[in-house]
Amino acid sequence: MKIPITLQLVVLTVATTAFYTMVGQSVPQKEVHPPEIIEIAEDISTEEMVEIGREIFEGKGICVTCHTIGKSGALRFPDLDGIGASASSRRPGLSAVDYLAESLYEPNIFIVDGYSPGMPVINKPPIGLTDQEILAVIAFLETLGGEVTVDMTTKFVYTGGTLEGGDGAAAAADDMALASADLGTGVLGHEVLGDSVIDLYGCTACHDADNPPTPSPTLAGIGSRLDEDQLLLKLYRHPGDDGLDDATLSELQEIVRYLSNERSAG
Repeated sequence: MKIPITLQLVVLTVATTAFYTMVGQSVPQKEVHPPEIIEIAEDISTEEMVEIGREIFEGKGICVTCHTIGKSGALRFPDLDGIGASASSRRPGLSAVDYLAESLYEPNIFIVDGYSPGMPVINKPPIGLTDQEILAVIAFLETLGGEVTVDMTTKFVYTGGTLEGGDGAAAAADDMALASADLGTGVLGHEVLGDSVIDLYGCTACHDADNPPTPSPTLAGIGSRLDEDQLLLKLYRHPGDDGLDDATLSELQEIVRYLSNERSAG
C-alpha cells in the first residue's frame, strides 16, 4: 500500500522535531547567576582578611586570568610577584596602598611600561567587586613582598578617605581627581573638578558662564534650565569636532555635576 505524501511529510516532520528535541535536552544546561557578594565583617583578623582576598583574587575577581605571581603563564598584564614591596615606588606621591587602590578602581590611569591598557574596572559589572572585597584583595597583594597595613576599616580616596602621601601626593591627586569623579567624592571637590574638565576640553572658548554673549549659548543659569539627565544627553550629542568624543564617562558626569550648580541667571 502506498503511503500518501502528506502523511510522509507529517511523519518526517514529527520525527525530525523529536530528534532535535532529544539532542537539545541532552546538552548540559548551565544556569548563570550574578556574582555572589562576599560579606566580610570589620573585626576579622589580618590572616582571615588575606585569605579572603586570595580567594577573591583567584575566583570572583578573575585576576589570574591575566595576572601571574611569578613569571609564568599568560603574562597579559604585569606579574604581581613582589608587588607588596614595589607598589610604593610605582607612582610618585602615592603610598603602596593608594597605588594598589588606584590600580583596582581606575586601572587605566597608570600603565606599567611595556603593557597596554585593558584591565576592566573590577568594582563594576560584570566582575562587580564591593569596596570590602577590594580591600581584602589589597591586603592579599600587600603580602606579596610586603606586610599588610590595611584592615576592614581602611578608607581610600575612592571610598571617602584621603591620600596618604602628604604634600607629595598633590601631583598624583591631579590625575586621580577626575578618575574618582564618578565614584561620588573627588579629591578636590566637584566644583574644582568640573572646572578642570571644562578647561581641559576648551568649553569656555565658546560658552562663557560669566560674560555672555559668547559664540554659543551661555552656561549661566543652565542648572536651572536642564536637569542632570538632560545635561548628560546634551554632552553626548554635542556637535562639532571639540574632542568631547574622547571624554570618559566620569569626565562627562563631572561636567554635569558642575553645570548643575550653575543656577544663577547670569
